[in-house]
Amino acid sequence: MAYGFYRDETAELPHKPIPLAIYLIVEEALRVAWQRLKGRTLANFDIKTANEDKITLELYKVFYDEVFDRGLVDGFDEDRFTVGTRESKFPNYDGTKPDLMPDLIVAIKGRSDVSLRTQDWLFIECKPVDADHTVGVHYGAKGIARFIRGEYAWAMTSALMVGYASPGYTIVPKLVKTLAIIGGRGKEFEVLQVPKPCGKSTATAFAERVHSTKHGRTFCYVENGKHAPLIELRHLWLTRN
Repeated sequence: MAYGFYRDETAELPHKPIPLAIYLIVEEALRVAWQRLKGRTLANFDIKTANEDKITLELYKVFYDEVFDRGLVDGFDEDRFTVGTRESKFPNYDGTKPDLMPDLIVAIKGRSDVSLRTQDWLFIECKPVDADHTVGVHYGAKGIARFIRGEYAWAMTSALMVGYASPGYTIVPKLVKTLAIIGGRGKEFEVLQVPKPCGKSTATAFAERVHSTKHGRTFCYVENGKHAPLIELRHLWLTRN
């Protein structure tokens, strides 16, 4: 069954882009949340060894319960955002997979003039990056690929990938080599732009500088029959050491 009840050829898809300023605010909020999470001791939780779900849960709680509620990052407040839930269920682009769960979503205020309100979010997918969770097999095939084939953020033109990076795993060279068009898996991941550092982002002691990539997408919108345009993915890797 396709998503929705009828074909609407007037549907304006994809939705208007999310401004870079919004990403910069959210990414800084995630860095601050990560820094706070790394600096505390929690029962039955070690950020160096915890699995993906446990880390994401703890990050989510600090992200909203502390950074958002206490106004710790300029702009990450109720004037621009509302609290998003963790692992909410979304259908893919044609509704054949109705219960997909991106790790985090951020709701942005003031975006009422979009075709599908239920699909208008800043989608965030989080993945560990280490010896057991490699960039190609895990971060790529179980993360990046979901955006390419229209499972996550299919109505959007951008999204955010977050890596929980163990020592020795950095965007340069790990992500760069994996997504290389020549000698890497660029073709598999429909790479149109290899990882490029964001000029507005800076590295910290606990997070790398954000890089962006661009990818072709392999589906057409059910609503208007148009082929989905490329998607830009921003990559924020947080250090676990």
